[in-house]
Amino acid sequence: MDPMSSSALLADVHRLLSSMYEDYLRGDPAAIDARLAEDVTIFDSASDALVSGLDGLAALRRSRASRPADPTAPVWTETALSIADLGVRTIGDVVVATWWLRVDGTDPLGTPVSPELSRNTAVLRRDPGGTLRIAHLHEDVRREAGLLR
Repeated sequence: MDPMSSSALLADVHRLLSSMYEDYLRGDPAAIDARLAEDVTIFDSASDALVSGLDGLAALRRSRASRPADPTAPVWTETALSIADLGVRTIGDVVVATWWLRVDGTDPLGTPVSPELSRNTAVLRRDPGGTLRIAHLHEDVRREAGLLR
């Protein structure tokens, strides 16, 4: 099968994204970074500034870890991340992927909260070794998580 056929490419992108989200839930930033281009740019849903490169992403992670918790923000723990409506197309050597991300979670008592939903776009390219990497990621939260009623 042609590795760049649309079904093979869709499967390749889905595998990369699913693995990255598994890395996130495990708390493994090094594994996430291995899926990104070194010059990645990111519009993170929790930050207004464009993140540039792996050093910029590391700085964003450090700022989150050192930032005091917002006492008015709802507290919940992410338990699952699911990709839906993944679309993939190529533009020359560049791959553009779009998808919805559902983030399930629980409150501090273990009660499920309504899922967070975000729409996402990634621009991917193959490195010289042929590995697909994310060169740009844009996250846009459309519905924040909240208590189920």
